[in-house]
Amino acid sequence: MEFTFEELINRLPADLVQSLKDCMQDKTWHPEGSVYTHCEMVFDYALKHSPEDKEVILSAVFHDLGKPETTRKIVKDGRTKITHYGHEMASLKYIDMYFDLYADISVNKEKVYEICKNHMKAHLFSSGKITKRKKIEEFESHKYFSAIMNFSICDEKGRGK
Repeated sequence: MEFTFEELINRLPADLVQSLKDCMQDKTWHPEGSVYTHCEMVFDYALKHSPEDKEVILSAVFHDLGKPETTRKIVKDGRTKITHYGHEMASLKYIDMYFDLYADISVNKEKVYEICKNHMKAHLFSSGKITKRKKIEEFESHKYFSAIMNFSICDEKGRGK
C-alpha cells in the first residue's frame, strides 16, 4: 500500500481525528497513550506483516474510532482505570459514514466491518476466555475468521509494550 497512516486518517473529519489524539487509554493495556498513536502503530504493524490484505490495514484506521465516545473512568481496587466498553460497536457507524472515502483502497466494506466488529472477540478467543464449544465453533466458522485473527495480532502488536 502506498499510503501512510497520516494520509488515510486525515481523510476523516478533523474533529474526529483530534478526538483520537485527545483520547487517552489505560496505561496497563496501552502504554503508548492516545488512541491515535495506537491506531498508527496497528497500521504500521499491519502494513509490514500483512501488506497484501488491504482490509486488515484499513481496519487499523477504523477499529477504535468509537473509543472517544465510550471512554469512562472507573475506580477499581483504589486505582482509576480508563475503559472503552463497547467501542467496537460504536466504531461501526464510522465505517458506514466514511468508508466511501477509501474506495481507492478497498471495496470490501463487509470485511472491514466484520474485522472491526469482532476484534475484541478475537482477543477473548486467543486468551481462551471463550469456553463454550458452540461459541468457539461459531467464531471459527466466521467467513472472515482468518482476517479477524490476523488483525487481532496487529492490534496486540500495535501497543507500546
